Amino acid sequence: MSLQLEQDAQVPIQTHIDEFSSRFAIMIFIWIVTSIIWITNVDSILQRVIHVIDPCVGECTNLYNPAKWSEIRWLSGALLGFITLIPLFIYQVFSFSRPGMMKKEANWLLTWLVLGSIAFIANIILTIFVFIPYLFEIGHNNHVNLGFVAKYDVVAMLTMAMAVIWIEVLVMSGVFALVTAGTNGLMHEGNSRWWRLRVHGIISMLILLSFYGQFTLSISLIAISYTSIEIISLPWIRGKSNLHTPSPIIFDEFGITRKLLFAQCECDNDYNLPESFQTSNAFISFKSICTSKNEKEKLYEIIEANKFTDFFIFGCNSKILNSQIENNLFISKCQLRLEISSHNPKLFNDLEHYTNNTNLLFSSITDPWSIEQSVSKMLEIVRMNKDEAYIVKINDGKTINHEEIDSKQSILHIPQGSENILITELESLGCKYKLVES
Repeated sequence: MSLQLEQDAQVPIQTHIDEFSSRFAIMIFIWIVTSIIWITNVDSILQRVIHVIDPCVGECTNLYNPAKWSEIRWLSGALLGFITLIPLFIYQVFSFSRPGMMKKEANWLLTWLVLGSIAFIANIILTIFVFIPYLFEIGHNNHVNLGFVAKYDVVAMLTMAMAVIWIEVLVMSGVFALVTAGTNGLMHEGNSRWWRLRVHGIISMLILLSFYGQFTLSISLIAISYTSIEIISLPWIRGKSNLHTPSPIIFDEFGITRKLLFAQCECDNDYNLPESFQTSNAFISFKSICTSKNEKEKLYEIIEANKFTDFFIFGCNSKILNSQIENNLFISKCQLRLEISSHNPKLFNDLEHYTNNTNLLFSSITDPWSIEQSVSKMLEIVRMNKDEAYIVKINDGKTINHEEIDSKQSILHIPQGSENILITELESLGCKYKLVES
């Protein structure tokens, strides 16, 4: 399953297949037309290319396989036709993919397509006019020094040039995919294995298919490809995520690791917890996650990057936020916790009052902690505020009810049946308290 973003259309998959088919058919048709146009002029272009890569001072090239020459002409025409269509190709791919992508993913795709296309064209020019002539010149000089009479097959020369260009394009595509993913914040040390597995897998498959029957050559090219991509992309592969949010790993009663994220929706409230709010758990504040699709996307990215297992949100005035995000959190293997969703600044008198009660509320949560641990955390806060009057509110252990209280009161939430542990400690500290059942 995949995330359901706000801009995603609720349409059958057949609709997407039909759209893809129509876009693909248009591209193929235009590619064929442009390739045929180029075929009519490709001979003069190939003649120029042969003249550039010919290492001899005089003429030492010849055509030994006319049938292969026709193949080269058609391949060259198809390549020139594709280069002509690159702007349209970028537009079609991006237009089809954008509705189902987050902002960062869309930026990555567009960057990869544009930079990859520029590098593709630049690579062809440099390879044909600089790299290949240099290699042929070295080989030709060795032949002459050995006393051979140099005679070269133009088909073999052009085939070699195309093979070199193809391998360079594959390697550059892999490098740009990883580098642009890293610079756009999509790839980091935590998920680089996911990216590398797919990039290397696709490139290795294309190399094996391109050089079918030449196993030794294919393995050598795969090794070169893998090494080149890994070395160039290493800084981004080992990079830290810019969405990294420090959070303790907690073991619950079953020994399962849990990571909790608490989030505040400011939602135009009169006062809100500052970003510097001190808590032992991961905490983040959103301006208006209930109305901003960008902030929802940021939440999904944070949860995915940090592998949070439990998500709590409070302070929001929207009644539909939970239903909007619950399915996507489930897909990310994160549970939406509703115990504190009704906790709101409107129930308190000022920021200090709100902050103290928020800390107590966080401490009262008993899953994944035990009741004894929750009581211990609440008492640590109580010891620093002995003069306040406390309301010991008993709940069912699953839901926490919130209500408006006086400025000098704080609420201690405790599951039913465990209140005696807390009351005994409050009495030993000499704190005033009132027992209330939900």
